[in-house]
Amino acid sequence: MIMFDLIFPFIFFMCWGSFLNVLAYRITFDKSFFTKRSACPACEKIIYWYDNIPLLSWVLLRGKCRFCHAPISWLYPFIELMSGIILTALFFMYGLTPSFFGYFIFFSALLVATRTDFEAMVIPQFFSLWLVPVGFLFSYLDLIEIFPLESLLGAAFGYGLLWLVAKVFKYATKKEGLGEGDMELLAMIGSFLGPIGVWFSLMIGSSVGLLLGGGYLLIAKKDRYTRIPFGPFLALGAIIYLFLNPVLFMFNIS
Repeated sequence: MIMFDLIFPFIFFMCWGSFLNVLAYRITFDKSFFTKRSACPACEKIIYWYDNIPLLSWVLLRGKCRFCHAPISWLYPFIELMSGIILTALFFMYGLTPSFFGYFIFFSALLVATRTDFEAMVIPQFFSLWLVPVGFLFSYLDLIEIFPLESLLGAAFGYGLLWLVAKVFKYATKKEGLGEGDMELLAMIGSFLGPIGVWFSLMIGSSVGLLLGGGYLLIAKKDRYTRIPFGPFLALGAIIYLFLNPVLFMFNIS
């Protein structure tokens, strides 16, 4: 019974992740969402329904199109799997409560931003800046666990903190470090998690980003000015903070 309670939400949320993949891809490449069924970007053949099964189809096709054998991005199974794991954990944490709905929207936006930043080094404002008022509204309606003032301060702190870091980096190196999209994403994170959530998200994201990004530069033999998407690491920091927040509160860290 426990396995069924776990597997059914996991499958459902992986299907939701498949939808987020489509949403992210079509917004990134300026394609109409209300269009024909999904097709291979390389040969433009319509993808059969049984080749659209989350995670499983990618594995069975060995990451290649059935028709032209062009590679299918690893981002498809990655977002589907992460959606299944993260949203299932969120469901077991909150159940079918208003807070689950509020953070479900928040996590979905983070997953889309992760996909778009990895794929095209861009974070659409629809999934960052435009959701700042939504975070404030959710806090007012008690759909998330912060007060409206915390939401406003979190959004301002998130944007302002990264803006300051970017200015200092540019002054010191004469190069662009952080993009506007990262600032807007952290502002959105702040509107849902408050100032303390911004700080933890940035610290966790920076630490993981430094470790993984540094490893990538070393393995791929890239120079230190190679651009690496920072949005996914901010998203990871926000997700970790939300799940750890009860523990942090217990030990009076937050």
